[in-house]
This record gives sequence, structure tokens and C-alpha cells, in this order.
Amino acid sequence: MRRLFFLILMFCASLSVLAVQGVDSVLARLDKVIEQQNLYLNQKETCIDSLKRLLQTSPLSLQHRFALNKRLGKEYELFVSDSAMKYYDRSMSLADSLHNLSYKDEIRLCQATVLSISGMYKEAEETLRKIHRATLPDSLLPVYFNCERRLNSYLVNYSQSGIYSTDYLLRQNLYRDSLLAVLPPDEPEYHLYEAERLIARQHNVQAKKILMGLLHSQPEVSNTYARAAYSLAHIYKEEGRSDEYEKYLALSAISDIKASVKENAALQNLAFVLYERGDITRAYHYIKQSLEDAVFCNARLRTIEISGVLPVIDAAYKQRIEEQRRQLILFLVIVSVLSAFLILSVALACKQMKKLSLARRNLKQANHIKEEYIGHFLNLCSIYMEKLDNFRRTVNRKITAGQTEELLKLTKSSQVAGMEQKEFYANFDNAFLQLYPDFVTEFNALLQPEEQIVLKPGELLNTELRIFAIIRLGIDDSSKIANFLHYSINTIYTYRNKVRNKAVNRDKFEEEMMKIGSID
Repeated sequence: MRRLFFLILMFCASLSVLAVQGVDSVLARLDKVIEQQNLYLNQKETCIDSLKRLLQTSPLSLQHRFALNKRLGKEYELFVSDSAMKYYDRSMSLADSLHNLSYKDEIRLCQATVLSISGMYKEAEETLRKIHRATLPDSLLPVYFNCERRLNSYLVNYSQSGIYSTDYLLRQNLYRDSLLAVLPPDEPEYHLYEAERLIARQHNVQAKKILMGLLHSQPEVSNTYARAAYSLAHIYKEEGRSDEYEKYLALSAISDIKASVKENAALQNLAFVLYERGDITRAYHYIKQSLEDAVFCNARLRTIEISGVLPVIDAAYKQRIEEQRRQLILFLVIVSVLSAFLILSVALACKQMKKLSLARRNLKQANHIKEEYIGHFLNLCSIYMEKLDNFRRTVNRKITAGQTEELLKLTKSSQVAGMEQKEFYANFDNAFLQLYPDFVTEFNALLQPEEQIVLKPGELLNTELRIFAIIRLGIDDSSKIANFLHYSINTIYTYRNKVRNKAVNRDKFEEEMMKIGSID
């Protein structure tokens, strides 16, 4: 009753600790532990190296050498089975030298364990038959029954529900019951095997309480912890609780990796269940790690089990990689197309900016031209207002003086109009050439060399140039040009056609002429 109460307390406590860890967080922790496995491997090898150095130090007694070799065999047992067998063989030689039958039986049990791990089941059974059960010391009985239990456990898995698996399972259960009969009840291993017996009898609730208690009380790096988590995972599998199944397999795998146990089953089982739920990448990395561990340890049964699953997961992983590769190519094409559109957009934007900048410069030039024209217009208005006022005074003075005949003579004369027209032309020519100082040179460049216009001395523009100067200012209507220059429309048409016929490119002459003085 007291022990049951103790187990309930341990179960409740462990639930409070383990419940906070969801399957995703445990898997993430497992990933990190796998990344750091070299750290744990170095710790294992450091421990082994320290034992090897002890063997190479000062002369040791046969008894001491036997103990060190056996210890090294134990360290290698779930790590590198071949090395474990080597040190157990040395221990057997030392036991022969010591003439100690108990030592020999102990090493035979150790050898049988390694042979079972290595998948050499016939050899393991032959080694166990060399042990005389009647002469075996009580202290080695738990080891003997456990060795027999383990061998039959491997045979159950190896036979894979074949015709012999039922017999192997029965023998496994019998040896486990015998083991429980000789183990002290306060040992953690006792509770572990008691839970396994309860699971075999379908008493999962009680088994779960015991296993939870072990997870709470045992160090994470202990083999008892790893096996308790593994057994608990399979209880949850039978209950259909897949998340809890994955979680406790992961906890068992974490324990194995931290303890550098290469003979393990949790990681490969976890790989398969992750494959089934679609986590292909993790499944591939886990099964690959399991295979490396099995080969490293020379655990043949694990290698065979993994070989049956690996091709399926590997094919799925390669398919996933191929899908990701195709997606990556698609993304690269999309990004390339978008980049091309972006470059094109930037180029168009730059072009539009250049056009806008040119338009601003042209607008600025146009504003400058307007300002110049306004200035000249105001100046001409002022001059003609002054001339008109002077003419008014002259007329008033002559009428007052009765000089009507002189006034009539003055108004009939065309001399004044001609002088005014010449002065107007001169003002126009001067104002236009201030705005377009290279007009004559650029205009002649559009004409054939032999047809270029040569101005007379003192002449700024002639009639032909003046017509096209007005056109350059935006007045293209021949009738308006005729009124402006006091010519007939036919005269304007004649001049325009005459000059166009002299052009290098007759069809685009006026279009090119309109570009004279423009900002490119």
C-alpha cells in the first residue's frame, strides 16, 4: 500500500514536469541534441581513454586488470560491439589465469549480450549453454535472466511475427518473471521490468504510473530512463495518442544520444511515424542517423530493421527535394520576371524623368522667351506711344498755325511709313536674334551648301529668314505672317516653297527648323 502511494506521488509529480513539454518542443530539442552529438561522443571517448590509460600505467594485478577490461567492455557494450567483445575476450583470458569460474561465467554473460546486440543469436545461445545454471552465484542470476530475456526479445523482433515468434515471446516473458524474482524491489530496473510485465498483461494504466515515476526519478542519460520512455511511447501508441507516442520516442532518443548509446530503436521508430504524418525531412535525417548508429555499433538487427524502412523514406525525401527544386526554379523564374519588369519600370521612369526635365527646361526657355518678348513689346509700345504723341503735337501745331497744306503733304508721303517699317524690322530682327543668336548659322545648316543664305553688310535678317523666324516663334499661318510683314499671302507662300526646295531634307525641313535653339 505504501509503495502504491509512493508510485502515485511520483506519477503526479512527473506529469507536472512532462506535461509542459509538447511534441514540437521535444522534437526541436532532439534536433539540437543531434547537432551536439559530437560533444557527447567526445565525453564518452574521454571516459574510455581514461580507462585505457589506467591499463597502461604502472604494473597492475591480474584482478585489477580483469576489472578494468570488464569495465571497458561495459563502456563499449552499447557503443561499439566489436570493441566490447575484444575487451571481454581479454577479460576471459585473465579469468582463466585467475582460475576463477565465477569470473568466467560473468564474462560469458557479457559476451552473450554483445553477441545478441551484434545479431549473432546462435553464438549467443551457445555461449549461454556453456554456463551451468546450478553453479552460477546468486549475484549473477539477475544478469543471467536478463541476458536470456534480451536474447529472446531480439529473436521476437528478428522473426517478425513468424512461426517462432510466439515461443520466443513466451520465453522472454518467463525470463523476465525470473528476473523480477531475483531483483531487489527497490532497484529502478525492478520497476522497469515490472512495468514491462504489466504491459504484456494489458495493465497499461498501472504500467504508465510506474514508467512516469522512473522518468521523474532517473537521470536523463541513464539507460533506465531511455527504456522507460520507449515503453511509455508504445503504451500511447496502443491508445492511439500519436502526439504522445512521438514525444516519448523523442525523449528516449535524446537519452540514447546523450549517453552515446548506438544500439537503440527509438530514433528509427520515430523516423517512421514522422514519415507517416508527412514530416519527411525530419524522418530522413532521423533514419539516416539511426543507420549510422547501427553501423557504428555493428548492431545487425537494427541495420536490418532500418534497411526495410530507409528506401521508402529516402524515396519520399528525394521526391520532396525534387519538388522543392522545382518550386525554387519557379520562384527564380517569377523573381527574374519581376526583376525584368522592375528594371523596365525603372528605365521607363528614368526616361519619363528625362522627358520631364527636358520639358521643364523647355518651359523655362519658353518663359524666358515670353519675358524677352514682353520686354520688347512694352519697349515698342512705349516708343510708338511717344511717336504718336509727337505726331499728334505736330498735327495740332500745324492746324493751329493754319498750315493745312503742309499737314496734307506730310500725311500723303509714304516716307514715314517706310521708315517705320524699316525700324520695325530692325527691332524685330534684333529682338529675335537675342533669343536665338545662332539662328542664321543653324538655319543655313539645313540648306544645301550652294543654296545657303548670305546676308548683306549691316543686315541682321532678310525677308526669307524673317518669315521662318516668325514660324519658329510659333506663328505658322501664312495669312498672319503676311499681315505681320505687310506682304501678300502669295508672297509668303512663294518664299516658303522656295526655301523648302533649297533644303537638304525637304520633307522634314520645317520640323528640323523648329528645333533650332531648343534644349536637347
